[in-house]
Amino acid sequence: MKVAVQDNLEEIKNYLARHGYEVVSPANSLGAAAMIITGENTPGEDEHTYALATNPVITTYAPVINAQGKSPEDVLRNLQEIIAEQGGHA
Repeated sequence: MKVAVQDNLEEIKNYLARHGYEVVSPANSLGAAAMIITGENTPGEDEHTYALATNPVITTYAPVINAQGKSPEDVLRNLQEIIAEQGGHA
């Protein structure tokens, strides 16, 4: 299952990949089951994030999980809950 994870969340990206998820950058998020972000942005990241959200050609809807202050285990638990609510399986 494809999940978009903000680029600066290396620990979470690695944890989800070890649990069988296809982890991609938000720039490649089309078709992702969810997007995982944090409230902390690296310099220059704001423009990129907003550009993706307002792209008039491609619109995609995916639940957003804010990872700020959460462990990788917490993020995985949130992701599994979202997928279960959508009728999928983690």
